[in-house]
Amino acid sequence: MVFYVENCFHWVGFHIVNHLLEEGYSVDGTDDINTDTKEVLSMFVGRNELFRQLEPGQREREYEAAICISDDALMLEMDRSVTINLPLVFGEWMPMNHNGFFSREEFIRFDSHQFKREAIYIGEFLNSLRQWIQTSELPSIMDVRSYNDARNKNIDYENSVYIRTAHPLDKYVEAVKMHYEKYKKFYRMS
Repeated sequence: MVFYVENCFHWVGFHIVNHLLEEGYSVDGTDDINTDTKEVLSMFVGRNELFRQLEPGQREREYEAAICISDDALMLEMDRSVTINLPLVFGEWMPMNHNGFFSREEFIRFDSHQFKREAIYIGEFLNSLRQWIQTSELPSIMDVRSYNDARNKNIDYENSVYIRTAHPLDKYVEAVKMHYEKYKKFYRMS
């Protein structure tokens, strides 16, 4: 199987590419390497024989799925297009500092009520994404949410999908903070 990932060095795109490569899939990726962080992330996957970096807009073969990443959604193109509205996803390489991170131009503290209710670690999201890619019947729009946010009365439940985390959020936050401290000079804040 071969996947196409646009914005592959966006922090979410990098995690998707890395996950697919670890699963043994081939990935063609495109991105404009315009930050130090993207440069560093490109070096992590650039030497993998299953990864090819293409020019933006270039597609060279048939793909199992094409994935386009933005800050708040993924476009998943298989037999048809599916928009996956991202939850408050967090993980290594996101724009952050020790106290929290930026999501949709808003600073979210790790100790905030919003974070505890809505956040999903990127690894948990990727496990679900893998299942969705293997599913033939998906709605055209999916609103992905944390299981902790299931009682929110302002939600349209028709297209909502809930992810339950395998470990407490604090465990993931601790790992992300350790990564941040180790690679702080490559992180960006916005």
